[in-house]
Amino acid sequence: DYIMLKISGTKITINRGDTAFLTITVRDREGNPYELQENDSLYFAVKRKVTDTDYAIAPKKLNGNVLELMRDDTINLDFATYVYDIQLVNGKGYTSTIIQPSDFIVAPSVTAAGDR
Repeated sequence: DYIMLKISGTKITINRGDTAFLTITVRDREGNPYELQENDSLYFAVKRKVTDTDYAIAPKKLNGNVLELMRDDTINLDFATYVYDIQLVNGKGYTSTIIQPSDFIVAPSVTAAGDR
């Protein structure tokens, strides 16, 4: 099956080269919604394995709480299962991994972006 975008728990599946905008919900320790403050930032990164030093998708800052995956983020990646996480960094430098390392699957598609 070909999948445009699928979210299951924290697992993300996206076709290579597709664009997606994902709204990230941040919760505090008690599970209540957390409103991002002015100096808060969310960061997303992808690696082949958690222990790798090289990134498949270098750390990128989210637009508020929206993860913007653009064509160029995945177009050169192999069809494979990678791992990603998302961290919250507040204005004082406090860092919290709000989505623990989770599967990031790059799936095939029939039409490549360069073919159009």
